[in-house]
Amino acid sequence: MSVTVKICGLTNPGDASAAVEAGADFLGFVFDPASPRCVGLTAGSWIRQIEGAPTVGVFRDQDPDVVRKVRGDAGLRLVQLHGHESPELCVELGGSERVIKAIPVIESIDWGLVAAYAQVARVLFDTGSPRGGGTGRTFDWNLLAAAPNGPAFWLAGGLTPENVARAIETARPHGVDVATGVEVAVGRKDAGKMGAFVAAVRGMAQRPKGTSV
Repeated sequence: MSVTVKICGLTNPGDASAAVEAGADFLGFVFDPASPRCVGLTAGSWIRQIEGAPTVGVFRDQDPDVVRKVRGDAGLRLVQLHGHESPELCVELGGSERVIKAIPVIESIDWGLVAAYAQVARVLFDTGSPRGGGTGRTFDWNLLAAAPNGPAFWLAGGLTPENVARAIETARPHGVDVATGVEVAVGRKDAGKMGAFVAAVRGMAQRPKGTSV
């Protein structure tokens, strides 16, 4: 199976270039000021210069006008919303063409809530936390094994080069999103870990069906 890789929480041009070299399909940049990985609302000047992979801006309960301005300034392909943004707002910001909606998971998944976001490009399941992501902790991937039909989903939360193959085998996501698991320090990526993560994901695509990991 083909699985998309997004490397998120990038904070500088060097790490972004290394992520492209590692083979990432999408690059993620956090614009939530409460996050330790926030690049700042004026980072668009260097983010829009990045070539080799589409860029994604991560926001959390921020003014829609701010999201739109940053998206334009940075040339973002997608916005990823990690707060309490409504389905209606997601549609206003681009819906199925431009928006990823994060759904926090702790002990269960509210599939009714997920269905309400049917008009977004992707749903992203991430480990629930007060700060909305970047915890470095996993949740029970078996909760996704019997996901009903709906938007193609991505998986985040505590993924690493060592466990991502197992996560894919269990949850069967269309994409995986990593930040903490490929860092050498908060906001600083490790090129070797990024390469190993992408290699582990690509290895799953070539594994014979039914082969365990």
